[in-house]
Amino acid sequence: MAKTLVYQLYPLAWKTGFKGMIEHLPRIAALSADYVWLSPIYDSPFKDGGYDVTNYKQVSRRFEHHNRFREFVEQAHALGLGVVMDLPINHTSTSHHWFKSHPEYYCWSQQDHHGWHNLFDDGPAWHCLEKEGKYYLHLFHPTQADLQWFTYQEVGVAANHDSQLNWALVHEFREIVKYWLDQGVDGFRIDFPQGINKDFSSMTLELEDLLFGDKSIDVINAVFEGYEDAFLMVECFDPTMGDLVKYYTSNTPVDFVCNILLKDEIRWGEGHLLQIIDAEAYNSHFMLELESHDSPRLPSRGVKPKDMVLDMFGSSAEGICLYQGQELGLSNPPKGKLPDAKLLKLDAQTAMRYANGEELDQLRPLSRANARVHLPMGEYGRQERNPDSCLSYTKCWIQRWRATSVAAQAS
Repeated sequence: MAKTLVYQLYPLAWKTGFKGMIEHLPRIAALSADYVWLSPIYDSPFKDGGYDVTNYKQVSRRFEHHNRFREFVEQAHALGLGVVMDLPINHTSTSHHWFKSHPEYYCWSQQDHHGWHNLFDDGPAWHCLEKEGKYYLHLFHPTQADLQWFTYQEVGVAANHDSQLNWALVHEFREIVKYWLDQGVDGFRIDFPQGINKDFSSMTLELEDLLFGDKSIDVINAVFEGYEDAFLMVECFDPTMGDLVKYYTSNTPVDFVCNILLKDEIRWGEGHLLQIIDAEAYNSHFMLELESHDSPRLPSRGVKPKDMVLDMFGSSAEGICLYQGQELGLSNPPKGKLPDAKLLKLDAQTAMRYANGEELDQLRPLSRANARVHLPMGEYGRQERNPDSCLSYTKCWIQRWRATSVAAQAS
């Protein structure tokens, strides 16, 4: 694989929507990025940062008129940047019209199953609709209903080995993919496909039950059949530190896999990142991602900003994803800039855990809200004028990282 740099934008953190993101594109291009990945911009009630989609073919009014999105794509392409859309495929918002018009697209039960836990606060994973007298599955926020990609029997019943893909749902997503490719989008980042690996014959469900399985592979192949030329990234929980990355890229058209568990290997001020990274980067399809909308800032976990840059771009990783502002070496915002009410609004996971009795001061350091605040744009100007800044250091190391690729190919 050629070395590939992806830059993630979190649209909700931009006060002026696409206007601000379009203005930021030249800075992204100056980093020699190949792609810019947009976290969800679809219609949504934004209970979970836009990952609760109500319409996959409509840009939310929160980010301005659809024409600004088209302008964003045109400007990105003019700067040599591809555009990657985030594609949640495990769930939609319960406000999506499918939830009422196509209940067969979702996972239902006639009873609660207390052994199944959601992944946000370890609470119930089945939510009761009292009027209908049945429960729907949500692995995350209660307003995010899990999609039923395969036919299944009731929870706890012996597995149906003749389980078939829900081809009507596959068709819906193939139409979504085609729609955005027709809009000029260059690829997709597939959000949490491992959620599809649910085993309905089990009376329990935890995160580790979802990590392995062929179901997500089958869905990716079915949805993207004929669209293999699109650039594809996958979010993956890989405790094997490499085996699952290889499994996905060997069996699907996926180009890169981000192992988001890698962030959990970085303890507060302990160890050297390079050894952790290189243990997995032997796979050329591995994409290194140490910050995102789902994580706190790395310097607030005891890693010096320039050490972070050195360990990323001095590693053997051929794919790297930078989160907006990471090139500045930003730390978590102080409480004054992220008060409790705002923190809870920005991060549904933290809000659910807080509601379940966990202390907010203990939740705050690792909350996802830390990376979801507005960027300090003035900091870019200051660092651009300072040759010793983290931004300048990052640009330098990106060029070294790319030069290493050229040298390796030449040999």
